[in-house]
Amino acid sequence: MLLALSTSTPRGSAALLDTADLGGPAPGAALPSGAPPAPGAAAAPDAGARLLAATIYADLHGHAERIFGVIDQVLAAAGVPAAAVQALGCDVGPGSFTGVRVAVAAAKGVALALDVPVVGVTSLEAMAAAAFAAGAAGPGDLLVPLIDAKKGEVFLAAFGGPAAPPEMPPRHVPRDAAFEAVAALAAGRRIVVVGAVAEEIEAFRPLAARGEALDFPHAAWIGRLAIARLRAAAAGGERGRGDAEHDPALLEPLYVRAPDAKPAELGYTPPR
Repeated sequence: MLLALSTSTPRGSAALLDTADLGGPAPGAALPSGAPPAPGAAAAPDAGARLLAATIYADLHGHAERIFGVIDQVLAAAGVPAAAVQALGCDVGPGSFTGVRVAVAAAKGVALALDVPVVGVTSLEAMAAAAFAAGAAGPGDLLVPLIDAKKGEVFLAAFGGPAAPPEMPPRHVPRDAAFEAVAALAAGRRIVVVGAVAEEIEAFRPLAARGEALDFPHAAWIGRLAIARLRAAAAGGERGRGDAEHDPALLEPLYVRAPDAKPAELGYTPPR
């Protein structure tokens, strides 16, 4: 089983997925070919992953207080003990700086306590995977997930297909420059935008597709993408490399934009 967490936006979520055996292919699923999905790719979700339980809530400033209670809720709803968790998937951002840190810290702590791997998945690729799976966009489209970055900016990325690396990696851009950046990349393709913030940007509003897992990242899709990567590494005979890559100690947030708070300079003395 895999436990997935997302706290990068005002909506937090946790999900528990049953994957049978994470060390091998999903029952009835074809073995992935080639190398594991590239980092940031909106990989095709694992066909053998069954959602056992999921909880969502809206509380941007309460993630730290709520995340472990939400974990307990999904475990209780599924009727399984924490010891049954074989791996974790974690939303590493971009999004709220504080929110991203909450999920990363929680996932690290749980994974270290259980001695299991943890897979980092970006918030934007989870939204993209959900959109492709829902049929909101197809392989011939340019799919652009958006998250409000505050300060008049958005976080965005661009994907040309459900299992392809991003054509535009996660970045932050001013709201009034976002459409121009995307249009230049589209090169005549239909643009599909997901993310609740798209409704606040006039140029994106008519291009927006809406849905629970399209408006904000959902832990269920964080989990599906994490499972796909674990299976691809196992099927490719790269278990050793995969284990090292998914070491909880190596999990890091993807902020994209530098945080406002910076370490004090050497020799700096705060005013009294």
